[in-house]
Formats: sequence, C-alpha cells, structure tokens
Amino acid sequence: MFAFGKADMSDKSQWPSQNPEVVVLYCQHGLCDEAKGSAWYQESKGVFVRAVMMPCSSKIEVSYILNILESGADAVEVVACPEKSCKYLVGSLRAEKRIEYIRGLLEKIGYAPERVGINRKLSQSPEQLINLARARADAVRPFGVNPMKKGE
Repeated sequence: MFAFGKADMSDKSQWPSQNPEVVVLYCQHGLCDEAKGSAWYQESKGVFVRAVMMPCSSKIEVSYILNILESGADAVEVVACPEKSCKYLVGSLRAEKRIEYIRGLLEKIGYAPERVGINRKLSQSPEQLINLARARADAVRPFGVNPMKKGE
C-alpha cells in the first residue's frame, strides 16, 4: 500500500500546475439540504474538491482514508457532526479517533499528518465544504505533491 522510503519531503517549490486535490468525506446528517448528494467535484480557487457523502462519519475506516491518499488525493478532510449532535450518538467520536490514529501512522512513516483532518460542524453548505477543503489544501501546500501517489 505505502511506498516506504519516500518521505513527505518533496521539493516544495515544484507543486504542479494543477491544484491540490482534497477529498471531503461528509456525514449526511450534518449538512444542510442543499449540500446533500452522493458525490460531486469542483475546482475552486486553488483546490480541486472531490466530495463524497457518507451515511455516518463512523463508517470511515483507516484503510479507506489510506487508499484515498494512495490513489492520488493530496489530502482528506472529514466533516462529522459535533459530539452531542451525532444521530448515532458516538459516530463522530469514532471518526475523530480514527483520524487521530491515521495522523499518527502518517507521522511515524515520515509523511505529513496534516494530509488528513476532521471538522465537527453542523449544517454545512457546499460553499462551506469547499472552504474546509481549501483550508486543508493550504495546510498541505508546504509539503508539496502527495508522495504516496501510485507510480510516483
């Protein structure tokens, strides 16, 4: 799965002409009605956003996030419900623990843990999801292109 030996220290000045790709995984219960939909894509002000609705943030598995990164996304942002607002009581807490575990794994193998993040907010609009993706893209820009991409 991982190309061990390739640290996340790529030449920071060599970001390609395309924008960083951020995958936003969002809980269907924490969004406003206009944001609901199975998946959508948008290029917006320095970031390419791929958004995917999940039935609950607790469905996010470690291997799923790592596969997204390995497949070429530069970062992943998970949008979960606030702790006391989760329809399934502890779903967003499970997601948060998994994200922290993934960040620890990335750090141990020399990759930027900033490539994965979580936000716990309710009633997010599509524009707010894009803003969260933009913030995640800004967090990973200093690290350059994702070195986990297949074939890199």
